[in-house]
Amino acid sequence: MFKLPDRVLTSLPTGAVKDTVEHLGRRITLGYYPIGETLPKEDELVSSLGVSRTVIREAIKVLCGKGLVRTARRYGSKVCSFDDWNLLDPDVIRWHTPECPMTARIYAEATQLRAIFEPEAAALAALNGTQIQKETILIAAQGVHSDHGLEAMIGADYAFHATILQASGNLMLAHFQNLIHAVLLSSYRAGKDRIPEEKLSRQNHISVATAILSGEPEQARKNMQKMLQLNQEIADRITANA
Repeated sequence: MFKLPDRVLTSLPTGAVKDTVEHLGRRITLGYYPIGETLPKEDELVSSLGVSRTVIREAIKVLCGKGLVRTARRYGSKVCSFDDWNLLDPDVIRWHTPECPMTARIYAEATQLRAIFEPEAAALAALNGTQIQKETILIAAQGVHSDHGLEAMIGADYAFHATILQASGNLMLAHFQNLIHAVLLSSYRAGKDRIPEEKLSRQNHISVATAILSGEPEQARKNMQKMLQLNQEIADRITANA
C-alpha cells in the first residue's frame, strides 16, 4: 500500500515560522488579504498571531519568495498580483482550497500543463525506465481504488505519476513530481466532482502502465493523453461553474 512521502508535503521551514507562513498564505489565497492591499503592520501581526517580530519577518521573506507579497519601506508588505504568484510552488497550490477564488483556474491550468509534459514522460518511461520502475508503475495503477481508504488511493496515484516522471530519465521532468503531488492532493480533497470516476480512472492508469511495462512509447503517450483528457473535461466543467 502506497503512502504520500513526507518530503514533498511542503517546502516550508519548521516551527513558528512555518505556522505563520501557512496562516498568512492561506489568508492571501482566500482573499482575506486582497490583491493590491497591504498586510497588517508588523506590530499587529505580532499581537494577533502571538509570535515574535523575527518570526513575522522570516515568514514575510518566505511569502516574498513565493511571489505572494512584495515589501517596501514606504508601504510595508503588499499582496502581489496573481500573475506574480509562483504557481509551480506546491505550497501555493495547496493553499488554494475549494473556497479560494482562483482555485478553479489553478486546477484547470495545472491540468493543461500536465497534458503538455506527462504524455511525453510516459513515452520516455517506456523507453528508459528500469524493470523495477515499470513494475512499480503498474502496481501503483492497480492501487488507484478506495478499498484501503482515500489516503492510500492518493498515495497510489501519486506513486504512479511520480515514478513515471522519475523513469523518464529526464531530471527536469522528475522535479515536476512536487507539482503533481500538490495538484492530486487538492483535487482529491476538493470532492468527487473534481476527480474522474474511480473505475474508469483505474482502468486508464492501468492502460498507461501496461504500455510502459511493454516498452511501447507511442501507446504509453496516447494512453496518458486519453487519461488526462478526462481530467481536462472535469477542469473545464469546474471552470464553467466557477
